[in-house]
Amino acid sequence: MKLYHNIISTCSQKVRLVLAEKNIAFTSELLDLQRGDQFKPAYLELNPNAVVPTLEDGGRIYTESTLINEYLDDAYPEIAMKPADAAERHRMRYWCKRIDGLHPACGIQTYAIAVRPGLQRRPADEVKALVDQIPDKTRREIRRSVIDLGVQAPSFRGALAEHVVLFDALQTRLDDHDWLAGEAFSLADAALLPYVLRVEHIGLSSLVSDRPSLAAWFKRVQDRPAYTTAVAEHLPQALVDNFAKAAALVEEELADALSAVGQ
Repeated sequence: MKLYHNIISTCSQKVRLVLAEKNIAFTSELLDLQRGDQFKPAYLELNPNAVVPTLEDGGRIYTESTLINEYLDDAYPEIAMKPADAAERHRMRYWCKRIDGLHPACGIQTYAIAVRPGLQRRPADEVKALVDQIPDKTRREIRRSVIDLGVQAPSFRGALAEHVVLFDALQTRLDDHDWLAGEAFSLADAALLPYVLRVEHIGLSSLVSDRPSLAAWFKRVQDRPAYTTAVAEHLPQALVDNFAKAAALVEEELADALSAVGQ
Protein backbone atom coordinates (compact mmCIF):
# COMPACT_ATOMS: atom_id res chain seq x y z
CA MET A 1 0.00 0.00 0.00
CA LYS A 2 1.24 3.47 -0.89
CA LEU A 3 -0.28 6.80 0.10
CA TYR A 4 0.45 9.89 -1.98
CA HIS A 5 -0.24 12.74 0.42
CA ASN A 6 0.82 16.07 1.89
CA ILE A 7 1.81 16.84 5.46
CA ILE A 8 -0.71 19.62 6.11
CA SER A 9 -3.48 18.70 3.63
CA THR A 10 -6.83 18.24 5.38
CA CYS A 11 -7.86 15.36 3.13
CA SER A 12 -4.51 13.66 3.68
CA GLN A 13 -4.87 14.04 7.43
CA LYS A 14 -8.23 12.31 7.53
CA VAL A 15 -6.99 9.32 5.52
CA ARG A 16 -3.85 9.02 7.65
CA LEU A 17 -6.07 9.13 10.73
CA VAL A 18 -8.13 6.19 9.50
CA LEU A 19 -5.00 4.23 8.55
CA ALA A 20 -3.64 4.82 12.04
CA GLU A 21 -6.90 3.88 13.77
CA LYS A 22 -6.93 0.64 11.79
CA ASN A 23 -3.20 -0.06 12.30
CA ILE A 24 -2.57 -0.33 8.55
CA ALA A 25 1.03 0.10 7.42
CA PHE A 26 1.73 2.02 4.21
CA THR A 27 4.53 3.48 2.17
CA SER A 28 4.53 7.27 2.23
CA GLU A 29 4.96 9.41 -0.89
CA LEU A 30 4.91 13.07 0.12
CA LEU A 31 3.94 15.76 -2.39
CA ASP A 32 4.89 19.44 -2.08
CA LEU A 33 1.73 21.19 -3.25
CA GLN A 34 3.29 24.66 -3.23
CA ARG A 35 5.96 23.45 -5.65
CA GLY A 36 3.46 21.78 -7.96
CA ASP A 37 4.21 18.09 -7.37
CA GLN A 38 0.49 17.39 -7.89
CA PHE A 39 0.75 18.63 -11.49
CA LYS A 40 3.59 16.36 -12.56
CA PRO A 41 2.57 14.02 -15.40
CA ALA A 42 3.27 10.84 -13.43
CA TYR A 43 0.97 11.96 -10.61
CA LEU A 44 -1.75 13.21 -12.98
CA GLU A 45 -1.92 9.70 -14.40
CA LEU A 46 -2.93 8.55 -10.93
CA ASN A 47 -5.15 11.51 -10.05
CA PRO A 48 -6.22 13.72 -12.98
CA ASN A 49 -7.81 16.18 -10.53
CA ALA A 50 -4.32 17.08 -9.25
CA VAL A 51 -5.29 16.78 -5.59
CA VAL A 52 -4.19 14.64 -2.66
CA PRO A 53 -4.44 12.06 -1.32
CA THR A 54 -4.28 9.12 -3.69
CA LEU A 55 -4.12 5.56 -2.38
CA GLU A 56 -2.53 2.66 -4.22
CA ASP A 57 -3.43 -0.75 -2.85
CA GLY A 58 -3.04 -4.11 -4.52
CA GLY A 59 -2.18 -2.46 -7.82
CA ARG A 60 -5.39 -0.41 -7.85
CA ILE A 61 -5.74 3.35 -7.47
CA TYR A 62 -8.25 5.05 -5.18
CA THR A 63 -8.99 8.78 -5.05
CA GLU A 64 -11.34 11.10 -3.10
CA SER A 65 -10.55 10.96 0.61
CA THR A 66 -14.07 10.12 1.83
CA LEU A 67 -14.28 7.23 -0.62
CA ILE A 68 -10.75 6.10 0.25
CA ASN A 69 -11.78 5.88 3.89
CA GLU A 70 -14.91 3.90 2.97
CA TYR A 71 -12.72 1.56 0.93
CA LEU A 72 -10.29 1.10 3.81
CA ASP A 73 -13.09 0.20 6.19
CA ASP A 74 -14.59 -2.27 3.71
CA ALA A 75 -11.27 -3.86 2.71
CA TYR A 76 -9.82 -3.99 6.23
CA PRO A 77 -12.84 -4.56 8.50
CA GLU A 78 -11.00 -5.99 11.50
CA ILE A 79 -11.20 -2.62 13.26
CA ALA A 80 -14.53 -1.24 12.09
CA MET A 81 -15.04 2.51 11.73
CA LYS A 82 -18.62 2.41 10.51
CA PRO A 83 -21.45 1.85 13.00
CA ALA A 84 -23.11 -1.56 12.82
CA ASP A 85 -26.59 -0.04 12.95
CA ALA A 86 -27.96 1.03 9.53
CA ALA A 87 -29.49 4.23 10.88
CA GLU A 88 -26.20 5.26 12.47
CA ARG A 89 -24.37 4.47 9.23
CA HIS A 90 -26.74 6.85 7.50
CA ARG A 91 -25.93 9.46 10.13
CA MET A 92 -22.22 8.88 9.61
CA ARG A 93 -22.53 9.39 5.85
CA TYR A 94 -24.76 12.43 6.40
CA TRP A 95 -22.01 14.13 8.41
CA CYS A 96 -19.30 13.05 5.97
CA LYS A 97 -21.31 14.63 3.15
CA ARG A 98 -21.78 17.88 5.05
CA ILE A 99 -18.12 18.02 6.01
CA ASP A 100 -17.07 17.37 2.41
CA GLY A 101 -19.17 20.37 1.43
CA LEU A 102 -17.03 22.55 3.71
CA HIS A 103 -13.77 21.66 1.95
CA PRO A 104 -13.76 24.47 -0.67
CA ALA A 105 -14.48 27.04 2.05
CA CYS A 106 -11.58 25.72 4.11
CA GLY A 107 -9.29 26.12 1.12
CA ILE A 108 -10.38 29.73 0.66
CA GLN A 109 -9.66 30.54 4.31
CA THR A 110 -6.34 28.72 4.34
CA TYR A 111 -4.98 30.46 1.26
CA ALA A 112 -6.40 33.88 2.13
CA ILE A 113 -4.89 33.86 5.63
CA ALA A 114 -1.98 31.45 5.87
CA VAL A 115 -0.59 30.51 2.46
CA ARG A 116 -0.82 33.91 0.75
CA PRO A 117 2.16 35.56 2.50
CA GLY A 118 4.53 32.83 1.38
CA LEU A 119 3.26 32.93 -2.18
CA GLN A 120 3.62 36.70 -2.31
CA ARG A 121 7.33 36.33 -1.60
CA ARG A 122 7.76 34.21 -4.70
CA PRO A 123 8.09 35.56 -8.28
CA ALA A 124 4.67 36.52 -9.65
CA ASP A 125 5.12 34.52 -12.83
CA GLU A 126 5.96 31.41 -10.80
CA VAL A 127 2.79 31.76 -8.71
CA LYS A 128 0.70 32.41 -11.82
CA ALA A 129 2.07 29.29 -13.47
CA LEU A 130 1.20 27.26 -10.35
CA VAL A 131 -2.38 28.55 -10.25
CA ASP A 132 -2.88 28.19 -13.99
CA GLN A 133 -2.39 24.44 -13.67
CA ILE A 134 -5.46 23.94 -11.46
CA PRO A 135 -7.78 21.90 -13.73
CA ASP A 136 -11.11 23.28 -12.51
CA LYS A 137 -11.76 26.81 -13.80
CA THR A 138 -13.90 27.95 -10.86
CA ARG A 139 -11.40 26.71 -8.29
CA ARG A 140 -8.59 28.28 -10.31
CA GLU A 141 -10.19 31.74 -10.36
CA ILE A 142 -11.08 31.63 -6.66
CA ARG A 143 -7.50 30.66 -5.84
CA ARG A 144 -6.21 33.58 -7.90
CA SER A 145 -8.59 35.95 -6.12
CA VAL A 146 -7.62 34.94 -2.57
CA ILE A 147 -3.92 35.14 -3.42
CA ASP A 148 -4.41 38.65 -4.82
CA LEU A 149 -6.84 39.98 -2.20
CA GLY A 150 -6.43 37.81 0.89
CA VAL A 151 -9.22 38.13 3.44
CA GLN A 152 -10.73 40.92 1.34
CA ALA A 153 -11.48 38.46 -1.49
CA PRO A 154 -15.22 38.33 -2.30
CA SER A 155 -15.40 34.65 -1.39
CA PHE A 156 -13.82 34.95 2.05
CA ARG A 157 -16.78 35.95 4.24
CA GLY A 158 -19.03 33.43 2.54
CA ALA A 159 -16.49 30.73 3.34
CA LEU A 160 -16.40 31.90 6.95
CA ALA A 161 -20.21 31.84 7.14
CA GLU A 162 -20.21 28.24 5.90
CA HIS A 163 -17.97 27.29 8.81
CA VAL A 164 -20.28 29.02 11.29
CA VAL A 165 -23.36 27.19 9.97
CA LEU A 166 -21.72 23.77 10.07
CA PHE A 167 -19.99 24.28 13.40
CA ASP A 168 -23.30 25.37 14.95
CA ALA A 169 -24.90 22.14 13.70
CA LEU A 170 -21.99 20.11 15.05
CA GLN A 171 -22.28 21.82 18.41
CA THR A 172 -25.95 20.84 18.60
CA ARG A 173 -25.18 17.22 17.70
CA LEU A 174 -22.31 16.97 20.17
CA ASP A 175 -24.24 18.55 23.04
CA ASP A 176 -25.49 15.08 23.98
CA HIS A 177 -23.22 12.74 22.01
CA ASP A 178 -19.51 12.03 22.35
CA TRP A 179 -19.16 11.16 18.65
CA LEU A 180 -20.91 12.16 15.46
CA ALA A 181 -22.39 8.75 14.66
CA GLY A 182 -23.04 5.84 16.99
CA GLU A 183 -21.22 5.24 20.25
CA ALA A 184 -17.67 5.19 18.91
CA PHE A 185 -15.20 7.20 16.86
CA SER A 186 -16.16 6.71 13.21
CA LEU A 187 -15.26 7.79 9.69
CA ALA A 188 -17.35 10.93 10.31
CA ASP A 189 -15.15 11.99 13.21
CA ALA A 190 -12.03 11.32 11.14
CA ALA A 191 -13.51 13.48 8.38
CA LEU A 192 -14.18 16.39 10.72
CA LEU A 193 -10.91 16.52 12.64
CA PRO A 194 -8.76 18.26 9.97
CA TYR A 195 -11.22 21.13 9.57
CA VAL A 196 -11.40 21.82 13.29
CA LEU A 197 -7.62 21.63 13.50
CA ARG A 198 -7.23 23.99 10.54
CA VAL A 199 -9.27 26.84 12.03
CA GLU A 200 -7.14 26.52 15.16
CA HIS A 201 -4.04 27.01 13.01
CA ILE A 202 -5.20 30.03 11.02
CA GLY A 203 -6.40 32.44 13.70
CA LEU A 204 -10.03 31.31 13.84
CA SER A 205 -9.90 29.28 17.04
CA SER A 206 -12.99 31.06 18.40
CA LEU A 207 -15.03 28.97 15.96
CA VAL A 208 -14.17 26.05 18.25
CA SER A 209 -13.69 27.62 21.67
CA ASP A 210 -17.08 29.38 21.51
CA ARG A 211 -18.73 25.98 21.07
CA PRO A 212 -17.89 23.97 24.20
CA SER A 213 -19.26 20.64 23.03
CA LEU A 214 -17.27 20.87 19.81
CA ALA A 215 -14.18 21.87 21.80
CA ALA A 216 -14.65 18.86 24.10
CA TRP A 217 -14.95 16.58 21.06
CA PHE A 218 -11.72 18.04 19.66
CA LYS A 219 -9.95 17.25 22.92
CA ARG A 220 -11.24 13.66 22.84
CA VAL A 221 -9.86 13.19 19.33
CA GLN A 222 -6.51 14.71 20.26
CA ASP A 223 -6.26 12.26 23.16
CA ARG A 224 -6.43 9.27 20.79
CA PRO A 225 -3.10 7.58 19.99
CA ALA A 226 -3.95 7.63 16.27
CA TYR A 227 -4.11 11.43 16.33
CA THR A 228 -0.53 11.58 17.57
CA THR A 229 0.87 9.23 14.94
CA ALA A 230 -1.28 10.34 12.00
CA VAL A 231 -1.54 14.09 12.56
CA ALA A 232 0.49 15.62 15.39
CA GLU A 233 3.78 13.92 14.49
CA HIS A 234 3.40 15.07 10.88
CA LEU A 235 2.95 18.75 11.74
CA PRO A 236 6.18 20.73 11.27
CA GLN A 237 6.33 23.31 14.04
CA ALA A 238 7.85 25.86 11.68
CA LEU A 239 4.82 25.62 9.41
CA VAL A 240 2.38 25.90 12.31
CA ASP A 241 4.30 28.97 13.53
CA ASN A 242 4.20 30.53 10.06
CA PHE A 243 0.45 30.02 9.88
CA ALA A 244 0.07 31.73 13.25
CA LYS A 245 2.26 34.67 12.17
CA ALA A 246 0.25 35.07 8.97
CA ALA A 247 -3.00 35.09 10.97
CA ALA A 248 -1.60 37.74 13.33
CA LEU A 249 -1.01 40.06 10.37
CA VAL A 250 -4.75 40.13 9.62
CA GLU A 251 -6.04 39.80 13.17
CA GLU A 252 -8.24 42.91 13.04
CA GLU A 253 -9.65 42.00 9.64
CA LEU A 254 -10.49 38.51 10.90
CA ALA A 255 -12.28 39.98 13.91
CA ASP A 256 -14.34 42.20 11.59
CA ALA A 257 -15.19 39.25 9.34
CA LEU A 258 -16.21 37.09 12.30
CA SER A 259 -18.43 39.85 13.60
CA ALA A 260 -20.01 40.30 10.17
CA VAL A 261 -21.05 36.64 9.99
CA GLY A 262 -22.45 36.64 13.51
CA GLN A 263 -19.62 34.81 15.23
